[in-house]
Amino acid sequence: MIGVILAAGRGSRLGDATESLPKPLMAVAGRTCLDFAIEALLAVASDVVVVTGYRAELIEQHIAREWPSAPVRTVRNVLLEAGNLTSLGAARPLMGQSCFVVTNADHLFPGTMYTRHFAPSETGIGIACERERPVLPDEMKVIEKDGLLVEISKTLPRYDGAYIGTTFVGQDRVQTYWDAFDRVHASQDIATASVEMVLHELARDCASAPQVCWLSGLKWFEVDTPEDLAVARESLTA
Repeated sequence: MIGVILAAGRGSRLGDATESLPKPLMAVAGRTCLDFAIEALLAVASDVVVVTGYRAELIEQHIAREWPSAPVRTVRNVLLEAGNLTSLGAARPLMGQSCFVVTNADHLFPGTMYTRHFAPSETGIGIACERERPVLPDEMKVIEKDGLLVEISKTLPRYDGAYIGTTFVGQDRVQTYWDAFDRVHASQDIATASVEMVLHELARDCASAPQVCWLSGLKWFEVDTPEDLAVARESLTA
């Protein structure tokens, strides 16, 4: 299984903090956001691909220094102003037809994320979601029926919970996923096209709709703003 970490964005909502460092290299509890993502994925993935973009050379240097013997590779997304669909597209040549997990570098999951909370399967497509806490206005909201995704969007007025940015694609659905990816790539504005749009495209047909995996008891942090960063630092160093 391939693990893919989307780490190309600048993280402009962090303000001046990302002038010198890209968001994936923000320090939390003596390590970087990216380190949390790599560690968790290596528990289940035989190979990890990190998609870089903004200040890519700094991320590449960090990986070479901190993960010298680990199966971690990087690839650059040169379309920095585009949606994150282009980041997954940049990784695609390195992934072949392997099953995979895709996640974000600014999501700080525990090391047991993929062994205890969201275990990837060799079959099907699954998305990590939560419904035991209030959903914030800018989160990606989901509607599910009978365990399958029906709709996913930030603007849903009614919803069942929130998608937390992580998807697995089993071996039997790899081509199905990439076919949906290609349809989104061909039909949407590349400046805003996202991996979530692929999930929406898949949900249009119940035969390919992703399974909604409701996670419980997962303590994790998203680093989007200075306030998020402060909360993560305080909680993980306590």
